[in-house]
Amino acid sequence: MPTFQAPVTLKRLALATSTSVLLAACGGGADNGLATSASNDVSAGRPQTAANATAANAVDSPSAPSTATTGGVANSTPSGTTSSVVPVVPVAPAEPAEPAAPAAPTQNTSLPPLAMPSSIANGSTVQLECGRLYQGTLDLRGKSNVVVNTVGNCGKAVLSPGQAINGWVRHQGNIYSAPVGFDVAQVSISEQPLPKAHWPSATQVWARANASSQSSLSYGMPNADLVGATLIFKPYVWAIEARRITAYSGNTMSLASTGNVNFGGYALGGQVDFYVEGKLWMLDEPGEWAVSNGRLYVWAPDGLSPEGRVWASPDKDGIDASDSQAITVDGVAISGAANGINATGAVNLHVLNVDIRNSSGNGILNSGGSGLRVDAAAIRNSRHDAIALKWGGGGERITNSTIDASGSYGMPTNSHAAINLTLSDSAVVENNRVTNSGYIGIRVFRNAVVSGNTVDGACRTLTDCGGIFTSSPERTVLNTRIENNLVRNVGPEQILAWGIYLGDYANGTSVSGNTVTGSGNGMEILNGYDNTVSGNVFAQNTQAHVQIVEAGASSVVRNNAFNSNAFSITGRQEIYRISSDLGTSAVARFGTYSGNRYTSTSSIFANFNGEALSFTQWQSRTGQDGNSVLNAH
Repeated sequence: MPTFQAPVTLKRLALATSTSVLLAACGGGADNGLATSASNDVSAGRPQTAANATAANAVDSPSAPSTATTGGVANSTPSGTTSSVVPVVPVAPAEPAEPAAPAAPTQNTSLPPLAMPSSIANGSTVQLECGRLYQGTLDLRGKSNVVVNTVGNCGKAVLSPGQAINGWVRHQGNIYSAPVGFDVAQVSISEQPLPKAHWPSATQVWARANASSQSSLSYGMPNADLVGATLIFKPYVWAIEARRITAYSGNTMSLASTGNVNFGGYALGGQVDFYVEGKLWMLDEPGEWAVSNGRLYVWAPDGLSPEGRVWASPDKDGIDASDSQAITVDGVAISGAANGINATGAVNLHVLNVDIRNSSGNGILNSGGSGLRVDAAAIRNSRHDAIALKWGGGGERITNSTIDASGSYGMPTNSHAAINLTLSDSAVVENNRVTNSGYIGIRVFRNAVVSGNTVDGACRTLTDCGGIFTSSPERTVLNTRIENNLVRNVGPEQILAWGIYLGDYANGTSVSGNTVTGSGNGMEILNGYDNTVSGNVFAQNTQAHVQIVEAGASSVVRNNAFNSNAFSITGRQEIYRISSDLGTSAVARFGTYSGNRYTSTSSIFANFNGEALSFTQWQSRTGQDGNSVLNAH
């Protein structure tokens, strides 16, 4: 990863006070001075003095003073103070695995952060000064018809609830500590998030429980200091859960709910894989952090002093627009928040040309809302989902955006999808680039259009997973179109990974014009029916290009049409892998196949309920593909 630098020249905004209300950012977030005007515009542009961090008694031996560079500006600050070091949004290399992120917002790091505007009226325009950092959470709860934007041409305004941490002293070895005056939820060094200290170490990741129940887990831990730590465990290959440890005695942890909505609430039981995190004794390798007795401890990835390059954030959002209506956020950056934008229950939120980076929860959370529009956004390093509507939804439009590393950075954690529209009706997801997702890349539901997207890398943390996914557990008609997408590198070494995944009883979908390559499998239809798969290209998938599964005692798979697709095999992959719990005779009714073009030198064309068939045998057994062509390489 290259070193990213932010320009330091600030082009100060000339504020037209005759048409705006100026919110003066008074020191420490005190009441703002107001100048009333005839308009409802709000400009936030007066600097506040950076608040001093709460100084703790130094308990470690001081290290030599350190001056580090963040965003291209040298910062040297006294021990125990908060400097003007601010997070930036860097530019990543333009490669498939590391897509280009937006240019770093221009920030004048010689000026202190500004207080977040407050007491926003309905119908206001909140004008943020270009190139400046606003600290705190922008409170738009329950508001309506508010516009938030950056004014000026010196870079996007940056919103963050976090702050720089300085005053570092050596604790032991390469571990340094500094005083911190809040409950830390996230730590980054030079804009790269660090995982919490954890056991086992990163090389092992998981331990195996001796036994577990709903409220306990048994294992002989190497240290009994566990109260307040978090247990992370894997109940299924497609889910990760968390519990809070309340006691540890006799090799048994007592557990309670974390209350974190980003986990699914699956039960604990049996010999599950797990790890624990959040205690100082677990800090035993580079790139980790822990908090103990009011001090933040960090072992930097390079082993050097963290002075001048650490940003820490509490569990607070960048913008809280919950239960709001018709809010527009345009041309700003949000960094180091829990949720970049918490819009739970919000209707018609528009997020335009916004950069959201390093979210310890989600980039945009709009569960229970509807009408979300996201265009030309860049969302990177979301701990769980980039865009999340876990329930509710309707009429979403996610377009022209870049989403990278959702649910896939740091230690394994739960995620649902980079773009997660679980129950949304009539969503449009077009022309996005979604890369390096921990679980599903794009998930949609009924009457959706998924078109022109690139999904490059998914299922990086969890499995039983797809690059693009839809399902209909209640068996209602989906009427969803998945068309003209490029899907690649979806779990290439996994058995249960598919470029396109039509899950539980998916029906009434059209899959057309897509290219699916380099994945564990090309696509799957699980207990699905009445689906059309046409004009797609499948190549270089590891196991099978198309898998159709009928699971259970009911005869459900039928009327799936495969027309005019192109398949290419190298090695011993299978074109079709089809199976039914009802036996071999059942798979012949799964669908129709015509006008397809197959390229292969393998003697195995299809896996027919466990039986290997050549192309000629396939035609004979199914009575299909009579007008299709098989060519040798």
